Amino acid sequence: MPDQQWILSRRPEGRLSADIFTLRTQPACDEPLAPGEVEVSLRLFLCAPTMRNWMDPPGNNLYPSVPIGDAMWAPAGGRIIASADPDRPVGADITCLGRWQSRMRLPGSETELLPPHLSLLDGMGRFGINPLTAWFGIHRVGSLKAGETLLVSGAAGSVGSVAAQLGRSIGARVVGIAGGPEKCRWLTEVAGCDAAIDYRSEDLPQALANACPDGVDVFFDNVGGDTLDAAVDAMNRMGRIALCGQISGYDGNAMRGPSNMMRLIYGGITMRGFLVGDFAAEWEMAREDLRAKYDSGAIAYRDDVREGFAQLPEHFGDLFEGRNRGTLLVMTDAAAREARA
Repeated sequence: MPDQQWILSRRPEGRLSADIFTLRTQPACDEPLAPGEVEVSLRLFLCAPTMRNWMDPPGNNLYPSVPIGDAMWAPAGGRIIASADPDRPVGADITCLGRWQSRMRLPGSETELLPPHLSLLDGMGRFGINPLTAWFGIHRVGSLKAGETLLVSGAAGSVGSVAAQLGRSIGARVVGIAGGPEKCRWLTEVAGCDAAIDYRSEDLPQALANACPDGVDVFFDNVGGDTLDAAVDAMNRMGRIALCGQISGYDGNAMRGPSNMMRLIYGGITMRGFLVGDFAAEWEMAREDLRAKYDSGAIAYRDDVREGFAQLPEHFGDLFEGRNRGTLLVMTDAAAREARA
């Protein structure tokens, strides 16, 4: 069976457009696997905002740059169809840093085996890197405590919505920032936020003063830019800022740090960036806590599952137009919904 790939044919300039990708079909590799290697039929792709950064030219050695002419990189999941790794049997489901392609070969050590009772959809959705990112941002980076005030930007998104609800479960006062009345209504009526701010229609500094009269202790930031500036001005002394993302600067806009650096200094405010991989040794513990909260109804989880390999670039672009509702996953095989046992 031939291998289909979406390759990055040129780098984006300004707003992302689907025409920077080209669909390529090539014969499947028929060479024997190298020792320790596996071949995977990819069935599910996570669309994550940070992938937009990977399309930029090389130069920042702390995150990768997709070479022109290569298949676009993406978190992906699939089933092993051939294996030269004794710990990765044929038929096992795995997740990995994959490519926008129908099948790929990679070292088995670079994959994560999913337990048989977990479907790919659950492994990359409810228990995947987005909810895990929220968990570690709240518990390990923000060190949120009961009675504190938590502010979350991008609060109706895949990561932000879980972060906000984790804050509520701890016993914090939670204020979410989102775009539009529908998202703000979801935050207060379903996610249980104490207040929601519509950044599209409200003056953000004044809205923060109204919603957080006692200041902000922990800010979970997915947005950056003007939102980060406003939050810094609202932070309490010894506050903590968990830098998860800077989506306001991903799609053709310049990224910048906060303008009021002296407030950080005089306020003893900690600002820390993090990646979920920093806490890989604790993933299973966090997943068990997430499972308990899903089962009890403490967290309402949303995913936005799309279908069709041919539509991958268009689906990815919806992230930057606010057209997704929850974790955006693109499925190319309905078997991704089914656990193996």
